[in-house]
Amino acid sequence: MRTALDPADFAQGQLLLSRLPDTFSNILRTAKLHPEAKGRVSVSYEVAGAGRRQVAATSSSEAIRLVLAEIASLLTASTASSETVQMNSSETESTLRGDPSSPERTLSKVRQQTLGASLPLRLKEHLDSVAAQEATSFAEVCRRFVLFGFEDVVAQSLHASPTSLFEMLGHELQEWDGSTSEQVMVRLDPGHAVRLRSIAKEYQKSVSELTVLCTAHGIALQRTLALLESKVSSCKGVSIRNLVVKLGLQPSAAPLVSSILAGNVKAPRKLLARLATAFEAPESLLSTLFRGSFDRRLVPAFKAEGVKPRLSTAPTTWTSAVKSLNLSAEDTKALLDLGV
Repeated sequence: MRTALDPADFAQGQLLLSRLPDTFSNILRTAKLHPEAKGRVSVSYEVAGAGRRQVAATSSSEAIRLVLAEIASLLTASTASSETVQMNSSETESTLRGDPSSPERTLSKVRQQTLGASLPLRLKEHLDSVAAQEATSFAEVCRRFVLFGFEDVVAQSLHASPTSLFEMLGHELQEWDGSTSEQVMVRLDPGHAVRLRSIAKEYQKSVSELTVLCTAHGIALQRTLALLESKVSSCKGVSIRNLVVKLGLQPSAAPLVSSILAGNVKAPRKLLARLATAFEAPESLLSTLFRGSFDRRLVPAFKAEGVKPRLSTAPTTWTSAVKSLNLSAEDTKALLDLGV
């Protein structure tokens, strides 16, 4: 038991404490409340270096409380002086001014939290096999499937009933059921750990039970994603034109649909729902596929001298893509009416 004050730890804590007001303020400036299905409310917010996050709950106050707890966990989780929030005063000032050229604040080496889970032995052996094939660790593979499954569970919980949702998850887990199980430790970043515990409590599940269900769901999603990717990648030429008709769009929308399938244009919500029906796949999985296609896109060759190359960091918005085609006013309106 440590009885003497650690000066370095005290100084580090004082520095972190002095930065928290500005850091919290900057993150919360990006937060937005969103009404969801079945009376639920979600809060989305942006963390530099960690991307856009979203938390849902049964009330506005509960969603806000979860967001505050999640941000606090992210900002205070550290194991050494090099693992604190990296943000100096000049970065703070430029961020508050909205300077786009300012360096991003980052959360470096956030300490992960450990969750215990009792995995069916067959499921654990499958994860071991995947890890061996990919020449990576069991912990990394397990974390990937847990998070993949968890994010989709959260997305589906906004419109599916708890009964149907957990019936589906239980059915997917049956593939791996056996008489024996093995205790494993799953390491997640603080934000996901807080959210997973909260969702488990909301649905009266143990953290271990929800973690196992999310793992099996993540594997099922990965299989479906592989089949979906094959269907989408084969949709070219005549197939695109047939798809446009099936979606109820005018022929001039073919380039837009092709760009959506490649991940270069963000599909509006109404059109995403039609695409999900056409490909017989969940909207969330289609979004994942399109996002992955965008992230894996080839960087174009750039030979011009004296000019900096520019590469988009996000898909083109639906509105911009539609307007760039210079269609008739009637066709443009029909496409823009699909939303954003």
